[in-house]
Amino acid sequence: MAITWADILTWTTGPLESAATDLAATSKALVSAASDGQDAVAGIQSQGSAVTAIRTVASKNMASLAQLATNINSALMAIEGAYDGVAKVMANVQNAQAYAAENYCTIGSDGEVTYDTDAQHKEDGFIAAENLRTTIKQIIKDADQVDTDLYHAMSNINNDRATDGDKGGDNKVIGVPDHPNKNWTPSQNAAWWNSLSETQKQYLTEHCPEEIRHLDGLPISARDLANRNVLNGYVDKDGVTQRGALENIDIAYDAAVTARDNAWEAYYDATTDPFVDAETRRKLKERYDAAEEFLKETEEHHDDLHALAAQTNNRERGNQGLDNAYIIDFDYDTAHKRTTAIVSSGNPDTASYVSTLVPGIGTNVRNDLDKYMDANENLKAQTAHTGVDPSDVATISYLGYVAPKNDFGHLYQAADIGYADRAAPDLARFEEGLRASGNANGHSFTNTVIGHSYGSTTAGKAMTQVAEGTVDNFIMCGSPGAGAESIDQYNVPKGHVYESSVPEGDMVQGSGSIIGYGSDPKKLDGIVHLSGDATDSDKYWTPESATLPDGQDLIPQLPQHLAHAFSNHDTYFDDGTRTSQDFSNIIAGGKQTTDEEWAAIEKERSK
Repeated sequence: MAITWADILTWTTGPLESAATDLAATSKALVSAASDGQDAVAGIQSQGSAVTAIRTVASKNMASLAQLATNINSALMAIEGAYDGVAKVMANVQNAQAYAAENYCTIGSDGEVTYDTDAQHKEDGFIAAENLRTTIKQIIKDADQVDTDLYHAMSNINNDRATDGDKGGDNKVIGVPDHPNKNWTPSQNAAWWNSLSETQKQYLTEHCPEEIRHLDGLPISARDLANRNVLNGYVDKDGVTQRGALENIDIAYDAAVTARDNAWEAYYDATTDPFVDAETRRKLKERYDAAEEFLKETEEHHDDLHALAAQTNNRERGNQGLDNAYIIDFDYDTAHKRTTAIVSSGNPDTASYVSTLVPGIGTNVRNDLDKYMDANENLKAQTAHTGVDPSDVATISYLGYVAPKNDFGHLYQAADIGYADRAAPDLARFEEGLRASGNANGHSFTNTVIGHSYGSTTAGKAMTQVAEGTVDNFIMCGSPGAGAESIDQYNVPKGHVYESSVPEGDMVQGSGSIIGYGSDPKKLDGIVHLSGDATDSDKYWTPESATLPDGQDLIPQLPQHLAHAFSNHDTYFDDGTRTSQDFSNIIAGGKQTTDEEWAAIEKERSK
């Protein structure tokens, strides 16, 4: 029977979560028993008819036990997949219902959409209703797929057709896949990892790091080891030494320099040779231009990877008194020719407070990773003012998406919401992975997402997609748009969505609200307004800093204001600002600073 909208409205993740907890414990016990039994059967060395009979019975029983372990683990993986699927459907339902309320529409219990026919709202309601009908069809389709996948998985289990997918000598863990499936959800990744033996986990991080380093839901410590092996080199499962990404990019860079130099030499020689025709010269010029462009791209990737290596060298950063860095991910987007990276200061696997900072346009690893890691270290240190031990805080620099460029030739990218649309699902999944790993390992933590500039729009869109219970606090600062029209579209607890806006020198604020970036966060009903006081930043500009002679009117001041239209856009995270202290308070599970608290902090700092 097909899933209906009315069915979906009754869905909840609670029963699935309870079932997964029970299945995880049972699976672990069965896998352990099967492994012990296998060792016992293999240990029978005596000969004779009685021993042969015992060995036959034991082997038969072991086969049944192995199938039972496979069935239980398969049920666990199916339930975990359904849990994430249901959570995603519920998030989309919440988003759709909030969007409907904001746009004069109503979604009936049967999924039918009606809209306000009042003349004032009729046109907007009509457009929104069409959008909602498309959205609802997709939600029902997704829900039906969740139901179908669970049905087929359970049918295989009931008929003993479930397998762990391993063959031959690769079957190292009874009943559990030895290698991951790229289509698993974060909760499935977390459950699978926890089902493995420590020996198999070590084997994968050391010899198959490419298989696991991108998997949301795995412990950050495991992803860090896998990513460092890919960055620096490792010996694969066949015993073959694989060069690391650093060595590969060094080789590629040297080759690109040689190719550019050769192309230039050929082109230069052609320009000085009167016997070379114009068409040949043109082709040689094209070859040189292409070689120069490729060298630029290779050099950027080279510098990105070396910056990543330098900034995550814990010995070097330790000399600066900074916390250990964890490489959660790095990759290269071939379509946009950009390096991405996600790095944590402190370990999210053990920290009681975790935050993710999502930056905006112009962000790249080679120039900005150190900047955001330092900003995060500052946020971490300032949690001490709330009574929290900074060592119990992990702050993540999320340069894990392709942000618009901000150089002169690419300024148009800043108006392209497509960068945020493409990045939001991955950010939502990343946050769900943090929570899934924590849940699988009994680790609870307060999770905060902070979006700055274009990153706030990206994060805002992600908050409309993230599963409920994943993110505890969401902060936007210097935001061009909230990525949503209503605070109710976010799957974040009420009263835990915040914004911070400096009063001058930041024309980015609200600038995208008319081109699809969502509402100006300052105008969202129900949002909590944090301090916009960043005046303690050494870089903060005020009109008073360029005081004009008495008697001059506003007109001569306009060029000064325009010249500093964006001067304060990057001051929110600067050391000693009240804006950054507010962020630290929220990260630590508290509220924004009161005037009295800020005065006390300023007084203590002056000592």
